[in-house]
Amino acid sequence: MSKLLNLAITHVIIALMPSREEIIVEHVKAFLPAKQHVVEIGAGNGLVAQMLHDATGAEFTLLDVVDYNRSKLPMRVYDGKNVPFEDDAFDLALLIFVLHHNPDPRPLMREALRIARRGVLVVENDTRGFFKKPFTRLVDSLEFVRRGVPPNYFVKSTDEWLEFFRVLPARATELHRFEIGWYWKNVILKIEKPKS
Repeated sequence: MSKLLNLAITHVIIALMPSREEIIVEHVKAFLPAKQHVVEIGAGNGLVAQMLHDATGAEFTLLDVVDYNRSKLPMRVYDGKNVPFEDDAFDLALLIFVLHHNPDPRPLMREALRIARRGVLVVENDTRGFFKKPFTRLVDSLEFVRRGVPPNYFVKSTDEWLEFFRVLPARATELHRFEIGWYWKNVILKIEKPKS
């Protein structure tokens, strides 16, 4: 009887815990103005964008190299290099845990800045430490086995991300830090075109 009770309690606790998507949405929505036209690059299943749309009223277009879309939002598939939109086609671009899966994210960031007149919101891991960096790369690369997601090519701390964007060149501002579970530390950054 105690095994059955423990199993039931475990299922109730899991059911009450927020999902990864819900945690991301809770932290990102404050930085997403209502009624904006947003493109999510590397949108995956589209569930985060759908939840952000429901929470803020922002209009979303999803963009990815493969169509995994499980949302009601429109999805465009592209080659991973040439973003198929005109300059300033969107108010904002959103990249959630995308850059570290690209061996050279600079061209993608330039494209995101080109199509988003108010800049880019980037959500990335904030990884520090001699042991945590390689372990994070390993764990995050396992998604390649499960879902075909490209491996994790690199990990950066918030300061390293800020420096990466400065040399792009772009203006980068740290907006917020948050955690997913006990291990994953994350940061939300706003990236804007340099002022002329």
